[in-house]
Amino acid sequence: MSQFLIKYLFIASSFILPLLSLANNATLPGPINQPLDSVQSVFQRKISEAKGDSLQQIDAYYEYGQYLSETGGTEASIDVFSTALHIAQHINNHRKVAPIANYLANMYAAAGDFEASNQAYFTALASAEKIKDIGEIAKISMNLASNYNYTGDYTKAIQYGLYALKTKETNNNLERICYHYIAMGNIFRENNNTSKWEEYVKKAYKMKEVEGCASFSDIAKIYNSLGGIYVQKEEFDKALMYYDTLMSLCREAEYNQGISTALTNKAGVYKQLNNFAKALELSNTAEHYFSDNPYEHIFNNNFKAELYNLTGQFSKGLALANKNIKIEEINCYSTEKLKCLELLYELNFNLANYEDAFFWNDSVRQTENMLRDEDIRQSLEELETKYETEKKEQQIELLTTENELKNQRINASIGVVIVLLIVISLIVYILSIRKKQATLLQNDLQQQVLRAQMNPHFIFNVLGSIQNYMMQNDLRKASGFLSKFASLTRATLNNSSAETISLADEISMLTNYIELEKMRNADKFDFEIVTSDELEGDFIQIPPMMVQPFIENAIKHGFKNINHPGFLRLQITDLNESVEFIIEDNGSGFHEKDKAESKHQSMAMKIFEKRRKLIQQKHKKDFKFELLNLEDTNPELSGVKITIHIPILNDN
Repeated sequence: MSQFLIKYLFIASSFILPLLSLANNATLPGPINQPLDSVQSVFQRKISEAKGDSLQQIDAYYEYGQYLSETGGTEASIDVFSTALHIAQHINNHRKVAPIANYLANMYAAAGDFEASNQAYFTALASAEKIKDIGEIAKISMNLASNYNYTGDYTKAIQYGLYALKTKETNNNLERICYHYIAMGNIFRENNNTSKWEEYVKKAYKMKEVEGCASFSDIAKIYNSLGGIYVQKEEFDKALMYYDTLMSLCREAEYNQGISTALTNKAGVYKQLNNFAKALELSNTAEHYFSDNPYEHIFNNNFKAELYNLTGQFSKGLALANKNIKIEEINCYSTEKLKCLELLYELNFNLANYEDAFFWNDSVRQTENMLRDEDIRQSLEELETKYETEKKEQQIELLTTENELKNQRINASIGVVIVLLIVISLIVYILSIRKKQATLLQNDLQQQVLRAQMNPHFIFNVLGSIQNYMMQNDLRKASGFLSKFASLTRATLNNSSAETISLADEISMLTNYIELEKMRNADKFDFEIVTSDELEGDFIQIPPMMVQPFIENAIKHGFKNINHPGFLRLQITDLNESVEFIIEDNGSGFHEKDKAESKHQSMAMKIFEKRRKLIQQKHKKDFKFELLNLEDTNPELSGVKITIHIPILNDN
């Protein structure tokens, strides 16, 4: 688990809406019997005046509970909200019960009582389901998921998280959908599933500018999560860039929790870079922006203790770890508890306190086995896959229901309805058959692409060239090219089975391939890859390995019989709906007789054409391809210019 965990209330902050109100013919809870300030006196008067009117009493208690929660009186607010909930349940008003119980659950979570918090959420969810309030159902379900996530029960976390998403998406309710995507991604992040985490964060990133889909805190969480993802990928410059963006946004909005999160996560990056002094400086600065939330202090104590451990200041680190393990709320945060136990073991061992070290080591193993069981990870992915399947089935089911309702409105006969259902079923069946056929064809083409790219001739030539460098004792070049060959091989094997990959990965793979070809051709040619500064390759998805066959043809055939230095230029441009690739060389050009010279070249072109038509048919997007002999436009030029417009498939 990465150390750059996003702080509890910042990442999974409960989805609290403006408060309603609570109570009915009940004795005022403890806080009202204490000395009152002027504001509290106003609430006391409103509650007294509302006697005899249950709804007014509920509203008065609710407003008072809200005031207490905002002024730091967590325990007092719990008493007030409990009174309001009791009155709402007594009059069986589910529209009041749902938001009151949800707010009460949030207060219990803030106090660290997750068992009571979950029970309150169950009460809220039951009432929301009875009145069929889509927004409340999704909000409460995701709050439950966040509770289970932070107490280490990932199976229940993903069940309630998927229920919240299913409720929102199937009802086309996009209000703060970004919050739900981020919260869902955090569940997978906690379980070390970075790919699923990134998938949900990118969904949120795509929707963040759509009106109503994200609040300011949601947008802050998106940038924070992107920073965490790049930390996992060890791309620290990009991670720091996203954390700096988060810092700028939060300073402008005077959002202290976001500022402390950005500082803490930047400190984590510098720790990864072994700049421990900078990490400790940022961590100390972050403390100035902390709230009363115990998680922030627990996380920061663990982080600083680890820094002290790394710099040999074992006694300072042990003091912080001992302080942390005595905080009662640490039992509510499974990941931080595990980290604290690990530190207690390591620091005691480093200080030669072996008896204490072995005691804490046993605690580490017990907690680690509970949280990191591989079966749990697999079950989470199975649940998520099941949700995606059920979501599609439910969409078909909703379509069928709508058709039936339309037929009822026009008093259609039972026979017409039956015929309509048969037709729909037949269409669904035909579409499913076509989809399976298209999938089989796509898989077959992907395997052909793999065989075409990784042909033995290329592999043996590259390995032979690397062997020559080794025999010449040029180990630096041999090692560099061997690394590029391994990277290209791994990327080819991974990408051949993927429907889409990021443009950044495609460019990386092409660069490795061209550099290897240049090496094995004894620097017979040079090349350049030109992209614009604003190109966001990480967020653009395209079909993999569509361009490589044309680059291979340019090198293998274009530069075959030339007596001048070859040059290959690849220009890449984002056209919004597609990515334009322009491949231009100064070789001998392309002629009709060339078609018979290479079976490999012909096979690659046939595979490309089949894949191009399949993508056009499946995604209903243009896929342009043009080939031009430069001498046809200017007799003084030689070579070939190929223009390919590959569609962007982010929506798929």
